[in-house]
Amino acid sequence: MKNLESKDNKKVSEALDRAEKNGTIKWVEPLLEAFSSREEDALKARMRTLLSSIKLSAAEDVFLEFLQKDSKEHMYADVLSFLWSSGFIPSNSIDLIVRCSTSGDFRAAMEGLTIVEQCDTIENEQALLDSIFSLRSALNNQEKSDCHSLYEPMLKKLEHLERNQ
Repeated sequence: MKNLESKDNKKVSEALDRAEKNGTIKWVEPLLEAFSSREEDALKARMRTLLSSIKLSAAEDVFLEFLQKDSKEHMYADVLSFLWSSGFIPSNSIDLIVRCSTSGDFRAAMEGLTIVEQCDTIENEQALLDSIFSLRSALNNQEKSDCHSLYEPMLKKLEHLERNQ
């Protein structure tokens, strides 16, 4: 975890080597923080690869907690992508997924749609209803009209789940 945010690229690279070899759940949030603050370069690409391939089941909760940080809105698309790429389908937090999808950019909406499409059931009825409401509100927001083509299938999928539960 140490040196992930170092200005010395060699130290960052060594920290990433340690994360790849000995990474535990304790590495996930520091890796997200380092990714969040780093400019695009080969090391950030390497961080993206690591975060997209995490197979620790507890990582899902770390990703979801990170999405709850309002100061990390610029990371919504990436974290949603990490969730999906790592094989997580956080259907019980669908309201958070939809909130991030509708408050983020086009890419966040696309990543959110990818997750929503994978949901077969949503046990948390209130989260489902909140998600449907959020999507309907987002579809009324003309400032987000570029994302409407992604919100519509999300809404249809969630309405379908709501009717068939």
